[in-house]
Amino acid sequence: MLIIPIQNKPDWRRPPLVCFVLILLNLLVFAIYQSGDEARWRQAEEYYFSSDLPGLEEQRFLVYVDEVHPEWRLQVGAEGEEFVYRELLWNPEFHRWLLPRLEEADQTLWLQQRQHFAGLRGRISSLALGLTPAEPSPAGLFGHMFLHGSWDHLIGNMVFLLLFGLAVELALGGGWFFALYLLGGLAAAGLHMLVESGSHVPMVGASGAVSAIMGMFVAIYGVRRLRFFYTLGFVFGEFSAPALLVLPLWLGKEMFGYFYGDAGIAYWAHTGGLLAGFALALLLLYWRPPVQALPEEGTDALPSPQRSALARIDRFQEEGKLVEAAAAAAAAVRQYPHSLVLIERTIELTAMTPDSEAFHRANLALFALAANPEIEVSMLAAGYRRYLQATANPRALTAKACLLLARRAAEAGDWPWLEALLCRLASQNVKHPLIPKLGMRLVNYYRRMGEEGRAREIKRLTDNMQVSGTA
Repeated sequence: MLIIPIQNKPDWRRPPLVCFVLILLNLLVFAIYQSGDEARWRQAEEYYFSSDLPGLEEQRFLVYVDEVHPEWRLQVGAEGEEFVYRELLWNPEFHRWLLPRLEEADQTLWLQQRQHFAGLRGRISSLALGLTPAEPSPAGLFGHMFLHGSWDHLIGNMVFLLLFGLAVELALGGGWFFALYLLGGLAAAGLHMLVESGSHVPMVGASGAVSAIMGMFVAIYGVRRLRFFYTLGFVFGEFSAPALLVLPLWLGKEMFGYFYGDAGIAYWAHTGGLLAGFALALLLLYWRPPVQALPEEGTDALPSPQRSALARIDRFQEEGKLVEAAAAAAAAVRQYPHSLVLIERTIELTAMTPDSEAFHRANLALFALAANPEIEVSMLAAGYRRYLQATANPRALTAKACLLLARRAAEAGDWPWLEALLCRLASQNVKHPLIPKLGMRLVNYYRRMGEEGRAREIKRLTDNMQVSGTA
């Protein structure tokens, strides 16, 4: 499951420099520092197999399995030397188990070789700067936030940092954004260490700190309704909801992942980051107001009276007065029927009552904008489909609205939408000289596709919708 805000553009007069610096730093660490891990590992591996360690340690590892991990016996039998040497090379727990026994037995040469190998292996980035819950270090507490396991891991985290970081830095300011980023990452690491206290597997990745930024985003926007994009398996779409609503959804996703997802993902770090970021931002905002909230999409270009109307709607929403906000939005659309921003806000607010007159009027105002060639067809088509899903009585789809939409559908070559609109016009017994022309464009499309039967059906349908006396 993925839920992300459909974000507005940042204010480039105050560019979010800290967010960009963090992204650049993570990219440089991975591309320059972590790119040397393969050479570091090769050096450690070559030393191991050129030393006396393989012959000395193979039997001792079987003793370790009997004493510490008897459940591994089946794996030793099934995988043989591949499993044994993988653990000899990588397992830090075996290293710590072995060292006191070598010291007690006065195995000086063996001990020196094992410690030298461990030193070479410890130069690998995940071991040097990763967070190991069983043995945390200051370097690991901070360093793990700037390390990643792969390009996919890095890019995924940086995309989320960009999506949420721009808005959060704009609201908090660069200094507080950076401070809370680090504090959120430390809190995420703390919860991960608490849950996985005995683990010797190092954790790397900025996802705990990025989750903290997501929690801050929710705290900043609170009850304000935002548009979100979601995916759930192969299903995807958009929804509008108060920002606070997505916090339990994100937390639920992490809990589900912990019990049923990939065991290699630090779900508790994500959870700790979300909760810490939310709490830290609330405390900061209580102590001082935001530097600047992210502007609404398209509001900079609005005339002052329309911005004032939008600010009034925002104030009602921030106070949780959604009924008053919806009434104010509907009144604003009546006053400014060509304002796309106000129309979309009214649709969002009245969608809770899809049978209300305000909801139908807002959608009718949206469809009327089809006469404006600057309005994107994709936005009109999405609004049309959302409207049909929301109501069983789509009375905003008047004959005039359907004709305007049909013309735009034909211009864009959206043939399924054009056919649906023509069928709706036919069901309303509408006759208009434009309809046969639109019908012929659809007929020609079906003929190009080799669907002569569908072409004849559309021709017959639209011929019956001609105005009397026209050919």
